[in-house]
Amino acid sequence: MEKIVLPSDKSIKEDRISQLPDEMLISVLSFLTPKEAFRTSVLSYRWKCLCPFLPCSLDFDGLYTMWEIERKKKSLQFEREIFLQWVNDTLKSCRVSTIDEFRVCFEFDDGSKSHVDGWIDFAISKGVKRLELDFTATNPFKDASHFYRFPNECFTSDKTCIKSLTSLTLKYIRVTGELLDHFLSNCPLLERLHVDNSEDLVNLKIYGSSLKLKYLHIIRCLKFKSIEINAPNLESFGYVGDEIRLHVHSAPRLLDVHIGEMYSHPIYYAFGSLSSYLYQLESLTLDVHSYTYDGVEFPEFQTLTKLKHLKVKVATNEGSSLLGLIPLIEAAPFLHKFVFELLLSRINFPKKARKVKKYPNEHLKEVEIVGFAGRAIDIQLVVYLLESAINLEKIIVSPYAPYIMGIPRPEKLRTTVKFEGAREAAKRLKEKLLTRAEFVII
Repeated sequence: MEKIVLPSDKSIKEDRISQLPDEMLISVLSFLTPKEAFRTSVLSYRWKCLCPFLPCSLDFDGLYTMWEIERKKKSLQFEREIFLQWVNDTLKSCRVSTIDEFRVCFEFDDGSKSHVDGWIDFAISKGVKRLELDFTATNPFKDASHFYRFPNECFTSDKTCIKSLTSLTLKYIRVTGELLDHFLSNCPLLERLHVDNSEDLVNLKIYGSSLKLKYLHIIRCLKFKSIEINAPNLESFGYVGDEIRLHVHSAPRLLDVHIGEMYSHPIYYAFGSLSSYLYQLESLTLDVHSYTYDGVEFPEFQTLTKLKHLKVKVATNEGSSLLGLIPLIEAAPFLHKFVFELLLSRINFPKKARKVKKYPNEHLKEVEIVGFAGRAIDIQLVVYLLESAINLEKIIVSPYAPYIMGIPRPEKLRTTVKFEGAREAAKRLKEKLLTRAEFVII
């Protein structure tokens, strides 16, 4: 039998890692996530002692676990208890005086309110700069009345001033316009505000010559009715939802806009409110739902002389047409990158022939098609882009649905979310079309 040699007591006691200076150990640990950093305690006693003093960002990410729960591979209730313990234990052992970022990504609701309230108090007491609570529900039809309710009273009852806060992101959390007004008024360094799926948000006013706010996105807040904007430093504005009263009084630095519709409500109304700023945009993202016979159509656009990046997300049916996007593309003569995401249903209308004039596009360098189905609807658009973009350098074609891209999951699962034959159609298209551009199929 082979003899197993165990380390001597002397070699065990010789912990060379512990001989390194504290500054060096902390520097190494700062590159790790909170979970990874605390696991290093098995390497060295001093590492365990130093972990609570890391000047780190606390990022509790449960995205992959949520995906497993959505696929019925894991229990939400069981995994939630584990997640709660992980966060609570980490905060109890944390001895830092300040934290740059506090982020939680997992499904929580009002049943965990006492825990989450404590996390928020902890983050604010540590002078958090970036606060993100992403409680996205695995069930898209979950009753919104059960969503976690942000503790308004703690912040609106007095003039609490959170001087350190620069970024606030709240997803699937009940938050009122009154509370957001308070944050905007009492967080002098706040530059980023993102609210997603909050049914308590109805009206919002963004006013103030001293506002530092650069980024404002309101996404899928179903009861949202109106917003007024007077923000001298605003660079990025996004709204996805039903038609609202949108008044942009002043946004002289606006460079990036994201406008999206829900349930086939048109987005064209927003262009009127933003008409004074369209010419200066460098980036534009549009979400469109179109299930009509005519397909996707856009009104005539003013020339977007500074637009460099255009992203269009379209949910439509297989018998529609995407050629209505062409006037929008051609309204941006200096467009550098075009990204198109397609969510295609199999509802089919009789197809009708449609011809378009092709104007040379000298500046378009990169095209990305996500959700490519290999049907006439998207092949027509790809052919147009390849033939009109005379200086195109790269085109990326992916058959995977847009909501799949970027989500961590086993590779073998991805092949189940696409149209049959999409990859083969992309390969045939690559062989058939004569283009000098790099043609990449993901």
